[in-house]
Amino acid sequence: MNSDIVTESIRDAWDRTRGLLFSGLNAGRWLKLGFIAMLGAAGMGGGVNSSIQLPGGGGDGSGGPQSVDPGAIRTVGEAMAWLAHNLAALMLVAAGLVVLWVVLFFVVLYIRSVFRFIFVEAIAADHEPSIRGSWRRHTGMGLSLLLWQVLLGLVMLVCVGLMALPIVLIAMSFAGGEAAPIVLGVVGIFGLVALIMFIALSLALIRALSEDFLVPAMYARRCGIWAGWRHVFRAWSGQFWNVVLFYLLKFLLGIGAAIVALLVLAASLVLMAGPVVSMAIIIMGIAAAAGQAAPLAWGLGGAALVAAVAGWLVYGYLLQVLLLPISVFFQAYALSFVGKLDGSLRTI
Repeated sequence: MNSDIVTESIRDAWDRTRGLLFSGLNAGRWLKLGFIAMLGAAGMGGGVNSSIQLPGGGGDGSGGPQSVDPGAIRTVGEAMAWLAHNLAALMLVAAGLVVLWVVLFFVVLYIRSVFRFIFVEAIAADHEPSIRGSWRRHTGMGLSLLLWQVLLGLVMLVCVGLMALPIVLIAMSFAGGEAAPIVLGVVGIFGLVALIMFIALSLALIRALSEDFLVPAMYARRCGIWAGWRHVFRAWSGQFWNVVLFYLLKFLLGIGAAIVALLVLAASLVLMAGPVVSMAIIIMGIAAAAGQAAPLAWGLGGAALVAAVAGWLVYGYLLQVLLLPISVFFQAYALSFVGKLDGSLRTI
């Protein structure tokens, strides 16, 4: 193992970060790189809650049967009739929304895939590239990276789907009530959970290797996924412990970077407290006025919602600008290390 190439990669990454961001302190470059990093730097829950009140459990404590308002029954009946009459249209709207969401999801994923290479070029290029020109150069590689990410996602879905049948069989064994099936069911559940965790960790490792090695190799050789992996495998030959050391130092450096990021995040949240409280007061005032001037309240509420979303996006962008040295350093670290493993993959 030659640890020098790892430590040299750290020095190269710091020199590259210092040269790009702290040589002349060009604010325009910071803003531009921050936008690119927001879309292309390496590195989507809800719940339903319902309560059911049983008959006889009313708040009056009487315990007797509760009277039902005939008007409420009529309203429910009208609502059900409307749903039955418009079910086909509602299903069509729902299907359209699902299709729209899927299309938007893949469009965003494709944009991020292309910007992944734009971010690499912004760090590796000797001159500052234009976003438009870099986009044209990397649309093909971005599509290839998108297909690779979709493939990894499908593998995970297939693995989880194949495990669904044994889980159903195990659940059926519990229903039998026999001791042996229950014991086997418990062991099987723990085994399946362990297998799912193993698959998830394996896919996470593949994603990390894709970010740190595949993307730099594809950029250096201007190639697709499979050719990029061939270059990566060739670079890994005889370098296992150097790769392990690379990730060990990256983990340690990541701890320091996380502490810095948390401090910056805390400071930014303190500065954001004033605008957020002011927006909350405005929204509360609009909600209070809704009963008296509904059209005006709805208009102001919509404007407040748009302002809140826009403010959140601007906040995320400015936060990315502040954390830009971290993003640039870790990307330069991977680029330098890959180039030292294989001279044909050298970019910085």
